[in-house]
Order: sequence, then C-alpha cells, then structure tokens
Amino acid sequence: MAGDIQNQSGIRSIRLQGRLDAVESYLPFALSLPLAILYLLFLGLPLATIVQLSLQGETLWSNYVAVFTEAAYRQSILVSLQIAVTVTVITTSVGLTIAYFLSKNEFPGKRIVISIINFPTSLPGILIAWGIIVVVGRQGIFSLLASDITGARPGTYAFAIGYWGILAGYTYFTLPRVTMTLLSSLENLNQELEEVAYSLGASRLQTFRHVVIPEIMPGVASAVVLAFSINMVAFGTALLLAAGEVSVLPLQIYSVILGFGDYNLASALAVVLTVITLGVIMSYGYFFGGSIYD
Repeated sequence: MAGDIQNQSGIRSIRLQGRLDAVESYLPFALSLPLAILYLLFLGLPLATIVQLSLQGETLWSNYVAVFTEAAYRQSILVSLQIAVTVTVITTSVGLTIAYFLSKNEFPGKRIVISIINFPTSLPGILIAWGIIVVVGRQGIFSLLASDITGARPGTYAFAIGYWGILAGYTYFTLPRVTMTLLSSLENLNQELEEVAYSLGASRLQTFRHVVIPEIMPGVASAVVLAFSINMVAFGTALLLAAGEVSVLPLQIYSVILGFGDYNLASALAVVLTVITLGVIMSYGYFFGGSIYD
C-alpha cells in the first residue's frame, strides 16, 4: 500500500516537472511577445509604409532616380556623409585621448571630471544648438568678446550658423558618448598585456599602438559606428544651426514634406538614410559580432 502511494507520488512529481519544463520552454516566447508586438506596431509597420510610399510614383523607382540624379538631394546625402565622417574622426581621436588619460591616471576629483564629460549626454540636441548660438552666434559671448579685443566689426568671429556651427554642435553632442564608450573598453583591458610589453622594452607609444589599440579595436569600432550613426540622423541640432545654409539629409526630408508635401519622395530619402545607417551598424556586427551598445 505504501509502495503504491509512493509510486503515485513519483508519477505526479514527474508529470508536474514535465509541465514546469514545458512552461519554462515557452516562457521566453511569451515574455518577448509584447516587445515583438511593440516593434511591429512602432517600427515594422512605419518602415513598411515608408518603403511602400517610396515606390509610388510615375514608375516604381522614379523617386529613387530623383534622389540620386537631382543635385539638391544628391548634395544633401554627400554633405551628411562628409559631416558624419568628419565628426566621427574628430570625436574618436579626441575621445580616445581623453579616455586613455582617464583610464591610466587616478587623481582627486576624477569622478567629477567624468560626470562633467558625461553631462552633455543628458541634453537634447536642440538645446546644444542653442548653446552654440549663445557662445559663437552673431551676438554670442565669444563672438562679441573677440570683436571687442581685435576691433573687428560684430559678427566677424561668429560661426554658429552654417557648416562650422553644425560641425561644432555635432562634435559637442557626440564626444561624450564616444569618450565613455572608449573609456569602458580601456578599463576592461587586461593590464598584464601592457606590463609584458613594457618588460620586453616597448615604449609607451609602441605599447599603445601595438597592444592597446588591437585589444580595444572592437570598442573603437563601436565608438566609430555610434558616432557616425548619431551624426547621420541628427535633426534638432541641424534644425537650428543650418538656417538654410547647409542641407543635411534629415533636414532635406523635413523640407520635402513641409515645403512640397511630397511624401513619396521624402520616403525615398528616408529609405536611403536608413540603408546607410543600418549598413554601417550591420557592418560592425559582421566584422566584430554583437551590438555596438554592448
């Protein structure tokens, strides 16, 4: 009798464990379902709609032909690429220098310095653009001070509006993000590798070039991709600083919609922007694996 009870209890335990295993196997899918629905509603459907609109016109590819043949649209793509690449080179170079210094030196107030560097990441792009105008605009603090010192007429040293203003705004907006990404990579670097290099007679520069850089290359690539992507799609900063003098791709899309109401052409421009940005992001995954945000 006792044996039968034990057998029944064992069978029930096995059945219960089987049910728990079944629930556990389906749990990840059940938990990810709400997120998948959100992606579908707010990313998948809008992208599908944009692609569909971009293919509506006189012919299937007429909007894309216009994007690459008309000078204004082609120029906006080239200017966006030029600015994104320039800012990426500047911020990666400067950010790597700052991050390397912070990772190798301990000093009083280091956490405060890192907090100050990281502070601009909490500011919206349009606020940063306004700050650039306040400092180096026609009535900016620096512009007026420089004019008073040199005796030049007001506005001589102003560069907030136009190409150089956008370059300054994008750099200020991007540099903290790149610096913190590189700092994380450098802090996770195995210090023994550098010590071995030093023990073999390598100089600090040789160690940095032949040991540090190869080891943190995925982090450097992540910072490059992050900087490029941010600057290709930035809108708020350019909206204030371009002022009709510089046409970047996000502003061109905005102008086509607002000025001409041509959603089909604007969608084609948006698809081109998306392909460029996603292409760069996916190239990181192809060469280094993982995500740029890891």
